[in-house]
Amino acid sequence: MGNLLEIRDLKVSFATNTGKVNAVNGVSYSVKEGEIVGIVGESGSGKSVHALSIMQLITRSCGQIDSGSVKFRDIDLLALTPMKMRAIRGREIAMIFQDPISSLNPVYTIGFQMREVLECHLGITRAEAHDRSEQLLIQVGISDARQRLDSYPHELSGGMRQRVMIAIAMACDPSLLIADEPTTALDVTIQAQIVQLIKRLQREHNLTVIWISHDLGVIAGLAHTVNVMYAGMVVERGPVNDIYKSPCHPYTKGLLESVPRLDHKSETRLNSIPGSPPDMTRLPNECPFAPRCGHADDRCNTKMPIVETTYSQDHTVMCWNWRDVVNGDSHSDR
Repeated sequence: MGNLLEIRDLKVSFATNTGKVNAVNGVSYSVKEGEIVGIVGESGSGKSVHALSIMQLITRSCGQIDSGSVKFRDIDLLALTPMKMRAIRGREIAMIFQDPISSLNPVYTIGFQMREVLECHLGITRAEAHDRSEQLLIQVGISDARQRLDSYPHELSGGMRQRVMIAIAMACDPSLLIADEPTTALDVTIQAQIVQLIKRLQREHNLTVIWISHDLGVIAGLAHTVNVMYAGMVVERGPVNDIYKSPCHPYTKGLLESVPRLDHKSETRLNSIPGSPPDMTRLPNECPFAPRCGHADDRCNTKMPIVETTYSQDHTVMCWNWRDVVNGDSHSDR
């Protein structure tokens, strides 16, 4: 399969009272048609900002895209006018946000908001849009769909609101779906149902998905490829099995070791990553993870690592000492 989306050297910054915040710092990766890419990393790593940049949703009052390209079917989205981008946003590329209650307009019914998307992008009649809206609600597992079209957002549960957001996102049969932590505010049972729903829709529509999450467990059961972000960079990328079984970046390894596992004894102590993320207003020229890393040496503290291919061709990492990470050797051991 060919690449549906290609991001190259994307850099995004925000002007603040304390200085320029370098939120995204040279992100590059490709997404194949029908692929599910998981994006993981702690808060402030640039996950959501880079996704908003794809959609041209960065707040222009304080944010700007400094450089890079985002090509969707060979069209550079960053070069499009706002009007041309609006024709793609919602029609070819859809996005699901973390909090559906703030994404849905509280003064309009669910049916009105769904019909608005369909009439705008597909040019169909109101009656046709109403019928399609009902079918979409049925497709995402909402019972009494026709009655729910007359409901307001506050009358639905959190899980049902998120299903409505998925229905709206899928309304125009997009090629690419970007999900920005869509299950964070939901309980575990509803979260699992939403993940299964996305997996089913992906299979049925050959949908390409970028799924942003803090939850490594969700990513493990959903994604084909994983991007690990730190300090606005993709520090490791590879097939989900490679990333989870043989992490090559110390940050990735630290994230995985901080997650409870069923095959560990209950008294097993969870590891934590020492230190704090870097100050994004003063981004270093050396490895940004070096102050927190047990594998760091003099080179790590003086020079930014390059992207290297590991033992697998599809598995890349930004780390000078990734072989030591795989072998379990720390700098203090040498």
